[in-house]
Amino acid sequence: MEKYYVRVDTAFVTELKKAYETSTEELMKTLEVKNERRENLGFGYQLKQSGKGLGSMTVNYQILYYKNEIVSYQLTTRIPNKSKRLKKLYKEKLSTLFKVNDDYKVEPIYFGIDNSTEPLTGIEKWNNNNLNEIMSPFIGITFGNYCGYGMSLMNNRKVFDGLIKSENCEYLLYSKNPATRLMAIEFYHCNLTEFGDAQKKSIETRIEELKTKPMLTETCSGCIVGGNRTEKIITELKNCR
Repeated sequence: MEKYYVRVDTAFVTELKKAYETSTEELMKTLEVKNERRENLGFGYQLKQSGKGLGSMTVNYQILYYKNEIVSYQLTTRIPNKSKRLKKLYKEKLSTLFKVNDDYKVEPIYFGIDNSTEPLTGIEKWNNNNLNEIMSPFIGITFGNYCGYGMSLMNNRKVFDGLIKSENCEYLLYSKNPATRLMAIEFYHCNLTEFGDAQKKSIETRIEELKTKPMLTETCSGCIVGGNRTEKIITELKNCR
C-alpha cells in the first residue's frame, strides 16, 4: 500500500508541475477546483480554499477571485511523516516544483501575491512589506481570538497583535481580508486616546462605509465557529469587548 501511495503522489507532482508551467487554467483543472463554496470577502473579492490529495500527500490551495477572475493563489503542501528514505524521495520530487529546505519543510508557491496584499480602493499602497501578510486573505479570514478545542490563539490574530499601532490602523481598514478589517476596527475603538481628531474622522468615515457593505464574516469564539453579519459585528465592536 505504501508503494502505491508513493507512486500516485509522485505521479501527481509530475502532472501538477506540467500544468503549473502551462497555464493557470490547466493548473486549476489538475487541482479539480470546483466553481462553488467561495467565501465572500466584499468589494467584489472571493476566496476559495480546498485541496487535492491522492496518496499520503495533499496539495492545498487558496485562490483569490475578483469578479470571477483568478487574480492570486497560494499552493501549500507538506512531506508525509515517513521514513527518512521516503522523505528524501518526496523532497527530490517536490523540489521540481516547490522549494524544500533541509528540514523537509515545503515553501508555498504564490501567483499574483501583490494582488492579495495591495489595499482596496480608497487609500494609497504603502511600501511596507511588514504589513503584507496580514493584508492578505491567505493568512486566514476568520475573526476571533482563541479558537478550537485547544483554545490556541488564531494565527491571523497573533500576527495582527504583533504589528498593529495607531499609525497603520486606518491602512488595515482597506485590507481585502475581512478579519483584518474587523481587527483594525476593534483596535481603534479600544485605543481611542491614541488617535488624533483628524485620524478619528477619517477612520470613522471608513468604518461607516464598511457597515454599508452587507456580507457574512466567519467568526470563532472558543469551540464555536459560525458566521455573523459584518455590520452587526462592527456595531458590537464599538463597545470594545
